[in-house]
Amino acid sequence: MSLDLTSTALQIDSMAVELKGRNNEKFRRLQTAVDAIGDFDVDAYQDKLEQSGSSVLWNVPSFTGDPSKSYPPAPIPEDFCVVAVDGSHIDIDRHLPARCYLINTGTVYLRYGSQSDADLSSQPRLYAEEDELVIRDHNAPYRQQNIDGALLGAKRGVEEIKALVHALHNTPKDVPTVGLVDGTLVMFGLQQYPDFVVRELVDNGFVSALEELRQMAAERPLAVGSYISLPRAGEVANALRLQACPFDVAACEQNCGQIPARERACDKAVGGLIDREIFSDFLDKGHRSSVFKSNHPTVSRNYQGHGIHFFYVNTGEEIGRVEVPSWVAENEGSLELVHALVIDQCRRGPGYPVALMEAHEQAVVTGVDRRYFVELVEQALYDQRLPTYSSEKNISKRQKWI
Repeated sequence: MSLDLTSTALQIDSMAVELKGRNNEKFRRLQTAVDAIGDFDVDAYQDKLEQSGSSVLWNVPSFTGDPSKSYPPAPIPEDFCVVAVDGSHIDIDRHLPARCYLINTGTVYLRYGSQSDADLSSQPRLYAEEDELVIRDHNAPYRQQNIDGALLGAKRGVEEIKALVHALHNTPKDVPTVGLVDGTLVMFGLQQYPDFVVRELVDNGFVSALEELRQMAAERPLAVGSYISLPRAGEVANALRLQACPFDVAACEQNCGQIPARERACDKAVGGLIDREIFSDFLDKGHRSSVFKSNHPTVSRNYQGHGIHFFYVNTGEEIGRVEVPSWVAENEGSLELVHALVIDQCRRGPGYPVALMEAHEQAVVTGVDRRYFVELVEQALYDQRLPTYSSEKNISKRQKWI
């Protein structure tokens, strides 16, 4: 037996006992957080945020309204469209004889009302050319970064939003439409890469697509956003930590750097909470929270004025997070359209936007698909009389040994 289940079960039981012990204290902090939302002083918070600047170690948002308010969904239009995209990929495998990766993008078009219609499709794209496997610095071509791992995930995100742009160009121009992607609109995890990588994926890729969407939305009833199921973000909770800070300037390292975790004043007040736990306390079914603006460094530095805003929504099954570009958040009609249609989509699906669910089904690459992909690669190389080697480690995994 590869896993000692008896030992593992004992450790799991111990974990459950410890979690139960934490619950009472967490419930107290949650009540403190809910009370703090009700008494939140937005102006005082913004002043403290500006004074503290980069000395705040947490990612905190800007407030655009009263965080204690909730808003019901507007009526849905008689005729409307929802377009959703999602993606999956097969990463480069060093055990294979050919360096390549594949991105499969699923696209779903759903039209409701007097002329209901639907179109579901997927588009696989193989990347195997030398220039497709790396990102090069155009100012210094000898500098390059391989596209694999986390960077391939970012590349897939760019391809997904480009697919959304393409799909929305083919929708009726006079019908209210919402375009949806799965996950965040913030390109996380790129800070560790060189600037030329960020420019290629964010500036020239993701943000360029956002700008094209903004121009389309200026000419027709169109809004775009993303939906995050079971979100673990804690930006609003972090704002409450900042409010609970007893110092005039929240210089975290200077003031509290030597204080153990859970002993700092902000930890005792609201530490360990995430946003959805707070909003689940006062968002009625179908209602959304106030809108917040992300202050993530990548957005501030690279999004060229395309701010990212977010709100939380009670779908009836969960507290979801919806992210929208600033030009959607600042247009009341567009914001209401996203809110109303996300709720409608969740009602039509199992508590999750049905268009995104179907886009995922179009995009998903199963384990069987991955094995068949490997066989296709090996067979194609064999047909061209090219070597079809593999690592001994990979071969050993395919064989049964006694």
